[in-house]
Amino acid sequence: MAGHLLWISDPATAIQAVLPQGWQLSGTDPAGALQLTDSPALVITDLTQSPLVDDIARHFAHSIRVLAVPDCQDEQLLPYLQHYHLFCLQPVPAESLPGLIDVATALDALGLSERCRNQLLACSHLPLIPPLVSQLQQLLLDPDVRIDKLAELIEQDAVLSARLLQLANSAYMGFNQETYSIQMAISRLGLSLLYGVVLALSVSQDRDSGDGLAGVRLAGHCRQVGQWLGLDQAAMEQMMLAALFYQLGQALLQSADGEVSALTAAQAGAFMLTLWGFAAPVAKLLLAQQSLQQAAKQPAALGLYLARSRQPLRVPEPALEKVLQKLGLLQHWPAT
Repeated sequence: MAGHLLWISDPATAIQAVLPQGWQLSGTDPAGALQLTDSPALVITDLTQSPLVDDIARHFAHSIRVLAVPDCQDEQLLPYLQHYHLFCLQPVPAESLPGLIDVATALDALGLSERCRNQLLACSHLPLIPPLVSQLQQLLLDPDVRIDKLAELIEQDAVLSARLLQLANSAYMGFNQETYSIQMAISRLGLSLLYGVVLALSVSQDRDSGDGLAGVRLAGHCRQVGQWLGLDQAAMEQMMLAALFYQLGQALLQSADGEVSALTAAQAGAFMLTLWGFAAPVAKLLLAQQSLQQAAKQPAALGLYLARSRQPLRVPEPALEKVLQKLGLLQHWPAT
């Protein structure tokens, strides 16, 4: 994939970086940026003055928009969360640019139409990463991260802490003992799942989701099916993370119109997974579980497909009945 990465600063400054073949990097000031008629694949700016930052976001509505800031927890960012997809530290380190390009390349690999992709990038209801998640992401990149450090950060938000404990203690999650500890909740959910939970909850707090337990029920079904299939911890975490973003995809489509409304929840969820920088295997898993034939090729995808088929619990169709019989799980579904 070839593309254009545009850096907007005032005054205009250059970033020296080695980019993948086919990519070009250019810099401009705000006035010059607002005169451009094309839509770069990636737009990065360190401008946080309103209305400049709003104008840039609107002008490049069809680009992946990245805001570089000195402190991701600054309350001044709150008005701009709906306009920018990713946040990075200021000054922008050159070594971080290839990672941003990877996001653009992975989005392109999803194969969505240009119009549909543009709608998803531009729609005002698109859930975005809050500052807290940006800091969590940095911590989770450290393979030696301490759970108490993660808990210390999460505990800064009373609502988020309560929701994490609610999820970790839910009967649907299959745990037998209660916990009132954020550290224990993190241990129970796992680090990969923790990141997905924080993203999903940061979205759900500001919208009317109807049945608030729907996502938890699906998570519970996933955990149960994963145990029946004998999935290891890594596969279980991937399945649970994909389930969260399946629910997020459903939320995205509830208020969508135009071409994007024809997407499936899995496609919308995979778009968000990719836009927020998750590794490609989880998005592929989410897309594969849309059909029984594709899901059967990988255990975690099959687990999510089976979990969704239990919500609500229905008599399995002939093809699914054969798979359940082969797996020895037919007794867990209603009799034909």
